[in-house]
Amino acid sequence: MSTECRRDSRLVLERVSRAVEANPGADERTIRRRAGVNRRSGDDALSLLLRAGFVERCQVNAEWQHRSVKQHRAGNHAPRAAFDATHSTGQRGQG
Repeated sequence: MSTECRRDSRLVLERVSRAVEANPGADERTIRRRAGVNRRSGDDALSLLLRAGFVERCQVNAEWQHRSVKQHRAGNHAPRAAFDATHSTGQRGQG
């Protein structure tokens, strides 16, 4: 998967998350429309957010409603190691 494709995927996830936050109790169609994504991308993103615990879904009468549990932003999904934990610090040729 290319870097651009991964970036676009993260942005779709963020857009769908923001749409759910702004429209609590909305159905899938409303979320896709407010996020400005097509059906496939919107449903995939919503499914990922549900599985990861960012969004919860409940059935009210005959329709499913979605609510945000926590925000998903493009930068908060993958914790990054500190610089000194990933690079050789203090080794300078010493054994």
